[in-house]
Amino acid sequence: MDYLIFDEPIGSIAVSPRDDLLLLKALGTHTLLLTLDVHVPNAPEAGRVLILETSLQAPHGNGMPITLASSNTALAFRPDQRADHRFTYTLTNAQLRALEENRSGDLRLEMTVRAVLPQASAGLYPGSTEIRLHLTVAESRWKRQLEGLGPSLAVEMSVPFPAADEPRREAVQYLLSAQSRLRSADIDGALLDVRRTLEYIRENSGWLQPSSKKQLEQYTKEERWAAVGKALERQASGALHKDAITKTFTYTREEVETMIAATAALLRLI
Repeated sequence: MDYLIFDEPIGSIAVSPRDDLLLLKALGTHTLLLTLDVHVPNAPEAGRVLILETSLQAPHGNGMPITLASSNTALAFRPDQRADHRFTYTLTNAQLRALEENRSGDLRLEMTVRAVLPQASAGLYPGSTEIRLHLTVAESRWKRQLEGLGPSLAVEMSVPFPAADEPRREAVQYLLSAQSRLRSADIDGALLDVRRTLEYIRENSGWLQPSSKKQLEQYTKEERWAAVGKALERQASGALHKDAITKTFTYTREEVETMIAATAALLRLI
């Protein structure tokens, strides 16, 4: 247990994280649920309400932790009571991608906690010291949580997460735009952004297009990747050209998700 220290006669409040992290899909975001075991001492001077100010963070290399989300939660209690309290945090797809990019094995999170007793007796300082809790989520459990969010998240997680100055940033923005359009049911718009990404790949991959005189089994490895990209580009063009053949084409959400995932996989190679 870690202890939030108050002035006497209140003393300290014991706080400990529970191993029951839960990740739920919400509308356009995701809800992370964590439980803290809180034990309030037998001090009537504390009042009956405890406000816990928490900040959820992720370690980042050797630098300062990155803040993911915060919450202020008011808890009713009785002196000398020990109870579990659940805290809710909202995470975006980008934050989940960043957690995966920086995770090696188990997921490690940190939480800073400070408590306030707004009903503490007159003359007592109502605020506590700040403590830092360390949470570890087993890799197998974390993967199950991600899988529970459905296949759409798996597609979004496949998009590379480059640094701000990386050349692929332009192509990544196209794919992120495709995902955003798909969430808004703009199928044709999503496919247009997929095609823009594929054009970027064709122009920047260095893969030579195979000669029409070559047999498939004669293609080099790079020519085969180029052929995969060309096939995807033609598929993405089907919704846009509206020629005699493609004008009857309609694409499902699942088909567009597949094209985004396949394009993201190619983008990782360049």
